[in-house]
Amino acid sequence: MKRDVVFLVADAAMDQMLRGFLGRPQFHRSIGCNPFRFDAREDLIVAPFRDPDVYGRAAELLQPYERSHRHAVAMLDLAWEGSPTPEQIREHIGAKLKAAWSHSAVIVIEPELEAWVWQENPHVAEAFKCGTDFRDVLRRSGHWPDGASKPPDPKAALEFLRRNHRADRSNAAFGRLAQKISVRHCEDRAFCQLRDTLREWFKEAS
Repeated sequence: MKRDVVFLVADAAMDQMLRGFLGRPQFHRSIGCNPFRFDAREDLIVAPFRDPDVYGRAAELLQPYERSHRHAVAMLDLAWEGSPTPEQIREHIGAKLKAAWSHSAVIVIEPELEAWVWQENPHVAEAFKCGTDFRDVLRRSGHWPDGASKPPDPKAALEFLRRNHRADRSNAAFGRLAQKISVRHCEDRAFCQLRDTLREWFKEAS
């Protein structure tokens, strides 16, 4: 019997984020879909050369899983040197995957994974060990202006906390955050695409 879905991701931070989120008990309830099987040892691949590798070799990297899995997801950041537009990335990778996969999706995170981190939520401080006043720290430093739902440059905001406030530099912090943070009201385009794709593939019984 084929496994449900294989995820190809661009880096270790994405790997940890998916491990944390899809490893949650009853994670499917957060998405709003039927349960599906996920085992990081069998269902999660990290591209050797990050985002450009996913862009250029997604079909090749996923080829060994064509007979073992029913669905495939390729996930990468938008912000990398030489990156095309989000639409061009989705079209390029999607066309390659459609040749072999009847069900596939390309998730482009704009601008990068750190956009999924920022909420005014104590779990952020707990996961990254950056202090519960991180929102005020980023406001005072100009990284998170008043009225903005997230820092305009999510990666720069995290790097500022890592550099000046000893925030955790490990990729494991992304996994710790994903284990606990609420996604109920998340409006990030890439996350919503991933959520809606999984809802379509694993529809709840009506």
